[in-house]
Amino acid sequence: MRSYGKFVIVKDPPTASLKVSAVARRTGVSIRTLHYYEEIGLLAPSTRTTSGHRLYTPSDIQKLQQIRSLQQLGMSLSEVQSCLVEGPIDAVELLDGHLARVSEQRQSLERLEAQLKKLRGELFAGVHGDAQTTETLLNALELITMYERYFTPEQQQRLKDHGAGGIEIVTPSIEALDAARQRGFPPGSDEAKRLLERFREAVESVAGGDAAMTENIYKVLHGEEKAREDHGISEELFAYLGSIAGGEKHLRS
Repeated sequence: MRSYGKFVIVKDPPTASLKVSAVARRTGVSIRTLHYYEEIGLLAPSTRTTSGHRLYTPSDIQKLQQIRSLQQLGMSLSEVQSCLVEGPIDAVELLDGHLARVSEQRQSLERLEAQLKKLRGELFAGVHGDAQTTETLLNALELITMYERYFTPEQQQRLKDHGAGGIEIVTPSIEALDAARQRGFPPGSDEAKRLLERFREAVESVAGGDAAMTENIYKVLHGEEKAREDHGISEELFAYLGSIAGGEKHLRS
């Protein structure tokens, strides 16, 4: 049976209800997976035998095929569930969304490839000593992974434009805050508040007016120990910043 404009074509669907073992055998989906689908409300057998055994109808098998096909397109089970609840699936819209995800992944891999090639060139040229090679590589990969978790490709490019580590533009304001802390300026002092405002202005400058990016920069500096280490935010300075900000969840007003 062909489908025009709707997704998933079930080839030779069963004409009678099947027990779970038969469904597993014919579809290649394990019994454990079928039970899990039922447990989370994704796919429950429509009927049962008088003795209580699950029976999957032809429409159940067709829905199972849809679920597996959607998963093959990179959708999570929660996304699959939402998609099926909303009604008939538009194949073109679905494929467009998947193509967009693939394109983003490709761009991410291309950036990673460029960064790794640059790092390899530095290592080959002796910029890093042999004893530092492994640590340098691991640090670079950790940094790449961290930024990809928080920022879109466009936002990552914006960070890159501000320096190799992404947020170097905020470093002077961080250093000024740490100097104030070491000189004993109370968190509630006008000087401490002024320096915190400079820090916030630097963050907003990096984000270029992108509110979501601004929020994620704060999240990185708040939630990622490596980011704080890279930008010179010690535990003492982190606590000091929190005190100036008045105990906010992030380092923002």
